[in-house]
Amino acid sequence: SDDANVSDTEVLAQLAAQAGLDMDKAREVLSSGRYAAEVRAAEQLWQSRGIQSVPGIIINGKWLISGGQPPELFEQALREIARQVSDV
Repeated sequence: SDDANVSDTEVLAQLAAQAGLDMDKAREVLSSGRYAAEVRAAEQLWQSRGIQSVPGIIINGKWLISGGQPPELFEQALREIARQVSDV
């Protein structure tokens, strides 16, 4: 976002367009609050499960890798998750 004001809906609409989304639809969604309830519910769910910072990576809706981590930690975590899944 290059220090852009991401609380400004026009900035968000432009960023949506840069990501390949329809800018007019992005404006409409942002101004209407169409998905606000779903977003807030998901936010509350994941906060209740321990996410207190970003990034927070959730794997299979069960495991959390919190914060910016080095690649080695991701590899270790994914191997451990795979081991646990294969043990079930």
